[in-house]
Amino acid sequence: MVDRLPDHANVEAGGSTAAVDGGDAGYFYEPTVLSGLQQDDEQIQTEIFGPVITVQRFTDEAEALRWANGVQYGLSSSVWTKDHGRALRMSRKLDFGVVWINTHIPFVSEMPHGGFKHSGYGKDLSAYSLEDYTRVKHVMSYFGD
Repeated sequence: MVDRLPDHANVEAGGSTAAVDGGDAGYFYEPTVLSGLQQDDEQIQTEIFGPVITVQRFTDEAEALRWANGVQYGLSSSVWTKDHGRALRMSRKLDFGVVWINTHIPFVSEMPHGGFKHSGYGKDLSAYSLEDYTRVKHVMSYFGD
């Protein structure tokens, strides 16, 4: 993904494999920050995992929300702000299975984790995950005249 950046995008930090314990780089990748991307760029539209994050400047909440929801994936998101009212307002409108406020990636076993849209089906963790292993059938029988 980083090697395929469009000309208008920048690598702000990282962007290459990292050596481990003084050896070869192997399969480890440096934490990487990508900027200057446009909404229709592959790096924005594709769910990138690992130590790579994209950042985009926005003008207002409406634009931030439109861009965030304007992707086919919806695993998780985070809202960073000092305004807790804004954080709650945005978290209601974000179309993601998980929304963290002023943090990213803490998991607790009591809460479900799973995405929306093309980010998978079902929920891991919590009692909700049991539903994936349950098949409910409703049978009704009438005995009478």
